[in-house]
Amino acid sequence: MTAPDRSRGRGSGLSRPRAAGALAGITAVVLAVVVGAPVVAGADDADPPESGGGYAQTARNTAVGKPLDLLVHPESGKLYVGSDTVAGTTGASLAGLYAVDPASGQTLSWVKESPGSTGQPAQLPAKRFAGPLPGDGVHYLVGLRGIAAAKDGEAAGRGGWLTGTSITQAKASAKDGTIVVLRGTRLEEVTVAETSVTVERSLTLPAGGPLAVDRAVGQIWVADNTNSLLRRVDSAGFALDGTEITLGAGTAVTFLEWDTEHGVLWAGRGAVLEAYDISTGKLAASFTSDPGDSVADVAVDPGSDQAFAVWQDFGNPPEEGDGVGRLAVYDTAALKDSGEDVELPGVHGQLGASSVAVTPGGESVFVGSPADGSVTTFQRPQTPPSESPSPTESPSPTDGPSDPEPEPDPSGTDPTGDPTADPSAGPSASDGVVPIDIPTSSNGSSGGSGSNGGSVGGTGDGGSLTTSTIGGGSAATSGEGVLASTGTTVLLTAGTAAALLAGGTAAVLWRRRSRTG
Repeated sequence: MTAPDRSRGRGSGLSRPRAAGALAGITAVVLAVVVGAPVVAGADDADPPESGGGYAQTARNTAVGKPLDLLVHPESGKLYVGSDTVAGTTGASLAGLYAVDPASGQTLSWVKESPGSTGQPAQLPAKRFAGPLPGDGVHYLVGLRGIAAAKDGEAAGRGGWLTGTSITQAKASAKDGTIVVLRGTRLEEVTVAETSVTVERSLTLPAGGPLAVDRAVGQIWVADNTNSLLRRVDSAGFALDGTEITLGAGTAVTFLEWDTEHGVLWAGRGAVLEAYDISTGKLAASFTSDPGDSVADVAVDPGSDQAFAVWQDFGNPPEEGDGVGRLAVYDTAALKDSGEDVELPGVHGQLGASSVAVTPGGESVFVGSPADGSVTTFQRPQTPPSESPSPTESPSPTDGPSDPEPEPDPSGTDPTGDPTADPSAGPSASDGVVPIDIPTSSNGSSGGSGSNGGSVGGTGDGGSLTTSTIGGGSAATSGEGVLASTGTTVLLTAGTAAALLAGGTAAVLWRRRSRTG
């Protein structure tokens, strides 16, 4: 099945609330405090902001060079970034391996040096990840034939270089402590030591292409773009087992990603992302994006039954594309588009392929963009906990009239019998305080991208690392949505509300109720 094309902005929440709507929203909340009416502030019936209720941008790191690949370590949970230096910048090179705290988006450490072709350490780009190390750290490719290993806090990577043909693909093998690499038509299983890389086993294939490894079952899948096939290699015997899947018409496969939970092999093929059911050997689903977009990478999270694909624009507007990429979310159980797209302005393919990684459970998603030298964090919105009665409260009877409220005790004693209550202390800080909600769309879903004043904040304009606040866009926002873009939840006490009303503040009340007659 093919996902229908969607216009830009659906599910991304890029519309900003107008300043008039935000100001009127404040007056509506003022009135609500006084009269006790439930309102949603900032609603603008004439121009409601779009909202998909999906992932929203929360941080953006521009201090990790030009990201070439991303990997979330399955045990330590750290985000690793393989980077090159940013072209056209002055100063020292930013190439190397970065460890990043996935919660804050801040850089933890930077491994600058890796094994060079002569055996001497050198500052080289960490090109692509082969897989995680036990406990923490990663295997990664350097140069044309180098393989290195390093983890957070280490001064330099260890490993070495192979001789002969360049490495084009690398994945963690089903055999512990080894990785599989592709060099031309040679599939090799290698081990990485402190100063060397050793080939343990090798196999000559009819043709070479992108790899995917199912470590649990012991399968290696290799794309053969010459003959439009996917071929399976038995990891135990390290030989082709005769299983093949015929690819449909289309462009060459640029990457493969294995979904171990559902037995599905995801294949990127230019403007199409395909999902193949291994049990049937058939194409199960295919997805497209906006014209001018191509799929660059996909990350599968078995725990949440989701796959995250980064689509990047060709990057030559207006002739080809619009310069805006897309983060798409797919339901891996039903093999359908979840409709939680997030627009990625400036993510294009002119300077390399973008990459994507996800934390276990799908809480956070990371997109690396070589085009603007950034790693952007997106998080799934949190569902607010439902209110529950306190343990001291007793349930109201379901039949018959309820008992009348007790009269206030002139002595000042709490009528509920709570000896700690002090009526002379006045209202607490939370009494009569009403937060101004961020506007939602008419269907009640949450706001969109925070960089435009949605329910989760976007990024600021300055500094190498910009972490947003829940509730608004960047502090540099001007014009439309001024109040909604401050990133601050506005609270008004009942006394303040009364004072504002007394001063002649106009109040406008929106009620989102369906009229029944």
